[in-house]
Amino acid sequence: MILNNSYSNKPWSAIQKESTSLGKTQDGHYHVDGFRWDIVNNQDGSAQELGVFRDAYIKPEGVKDVFLAIKPFTDKPGGYPGHAQLHFEMQPDSPVVDSLGNQDHGLVLSVEVHFKQGELWDPIGEGEQPILYQLGSWTDSLEKAGVVHHYPLHLYKLDLSQQQKVDLLRERLEAATLDHTQDIYHPTENSCLSTLIDAVNKVTPDSQNIPHGAPNSTIPVWCPKTFKKYRLIGSTTPDQVIPAPPPIS
Repeated sequence: MILNNSYSNKPWSAIQKESTSLGKTQDGHYHVDGFRWDIVNNQDGSAQELGVFRDAYIKPEGVKDVFLAIKPFTDKPGGYPGHAQLHFEMQPDSPVVDSLGNQDHGLVLSVEVHFKQGELWDPIGEGEQPILYQLGSWTDSLEKAGVVHHYPLHLYKLDLSQQQKVDLLRERLEAATLDHTQDIYHPTENSCLSTLIDAVNKVTPDSQNIPHGAPNSTIPVWCPKTFKKYRLIGSTTPDQVIPAPPPIS
């Protein structure tokens, strides 16, 4: 429920969409709808507030690596607070595909505030803010970070066994296709990072579970310290930094 009526009467942003399950194929592929493959661009290369959504087939057993991705807010001091999401890189023979034959080498799950058309993400906004589990392609996530938000992405490879990677992808796909319309954003209990940590905790032993409220576990740009402490990543230095493209003049 949104407390601010002027906010709630606006249409939902066309760059976001809830994911829904279309079932599983006979060979175990997850089939989902509401998967964002792209963002519509203007002629000058800038992004419109309009996503390109289609279905997607995903084979969890085909996951190659899983990354903690941090999007620092580089226009804020220290990049604070930033955004966290999970990136799943797939094996070359197991790309994400749609019913039209389009494919991508990976996918992303981003838990984010479900915002209204023209609204910017505000973790301290007025009233109660709903959340949305956004599924999209790896390529789409780079455009969302760089072209829409003009932020880089810092990728940290999670130190997981193959079975843990498969289980984590399955868990996130199933979570993403649940009904989250009554879920409300909370900066420490129901946020991009807290839901990510909860998911990772489900596939790791108790000794590697990150407790709720652990130091550096509630702020995305600080959380690599905690992931390193619990032996979930090898270093607080990113494995890969994907810079934002230069602004369009």
